Amino acid sequence: MSVDNDYLSFYDWIKKNGGQVHQCVKIDIKQERGLFATDSIEPYTALAIIPRSLIVNNQHSDLSTINIDTERQALIVFLLHEYIKYDASFWFPWIKLLNIDKETNELLKIQMHLFDCVKHSTLGQALITRYQQLQEEYEQLSQSNIIETNFELFCALDHLVWSRILDLPENEPLSLVPFIDFANHNLNANARWFIDDETHNLILRSERTLNLDEEITINYGLKSNEELLYLYGFTLSNNPNDRVTLPVSLLPDDILLEDKLQLIQSLKLPPRLTLDINGYLNDESNRLVKILSAQTHETIDKENEYYRPYLLNLFHEYLNKLNMCSNDEKFIEYYLDSQKLIVQKAIDNSK
Repeated sequence: MSVDNDYLSFYDWIKKNGGQVHQCVKIDIKQERGLFATDSIEPYTALAIIPRSLIVNNQHSDLSTINIDTERQALIVFLLHEYIKYDASFWFPWIKLLNIDKETNELLKIQMHLFDCVKHSTLGQALITRYQQLQEEYEQLSQSNIIETNFELFCALDHLVWSRILDLPENEPLSLVPFIDFANHNLNANARWFIDDETHNLILRSERTLNLDEEITINYGLKSNEELLYLYGFTLSNNPNDRVTLPVSLLPDDILLEDKLQLIQSLKLPPRLTLDINGYLNDESNRLVKILSAQTHETIDKENEYYRPYLLNLFHEYLNKLNMCSNDEKFIEYYLDSQKLIVQKAIDNSK
């Protein structure tokens, strides 16, 4: 079956189950462009209506028998079960367009290349942690006979879940929404989705006039390049939401170790520093540095003479690590260049 026929089957499947797709909206599978307009579309037009019955989350009846602790794992197991059923699955028209076989064959190779390029950065450490977590989850689920598959497919399904879930309104679980999940990200998106108060259907609506052959995009949220690269595999040049997040820890030989740890826990401060795009610490990070850099009980939680040297040492150390990374891809270059620029601004701000 051709890609066009696969799309038509998917389109018919949505309609048969109570949904709608505008006749001038298509999915560009061949060029991986996401959704696009095949003709001019007026502003505030419903581009797609996805019924509640096609929104996949742990409240859906098809996930009711999957008894797993986390919502993400439940979605992975659901996708695996439906993928194995192939054309016997109710969800087959959607599952087929997800191109899981291609994802399985290419994902680990792409992720390993990304890690080789950024392994000295905080993103590199996050990728290691994620890989180790996936190995542990895979072994636990396999030993419990919840899944029977290879590790590569398990990783591919995890990536599909992370890259396609929608942050629905408060009190809603993590959800996958067929058709909407093909829309790409743009900070100046020309469409947005919302939940209809009466029908509880999810509606994708144009926010302005869409021109012939124009890509239809939504906004994934105020995410940094590190988050975009980690979750979706792309970055933005001149991302206004970019920032640097640096993990920090207490030294085991710190004479104030217990006092600092107790104060940090009581204040519920995260064990990391966050620099905004201009190289400034947020309030939580600023307070954390005051605690970490203190050398006496009297100076804990106060700006002291060691505050700036502590920061400068931390920033220079991370900048050196960033300079050890390679940027042979444009999207990696955007990430690394922005990280370096923000850290350099932080150094200048701390002098």
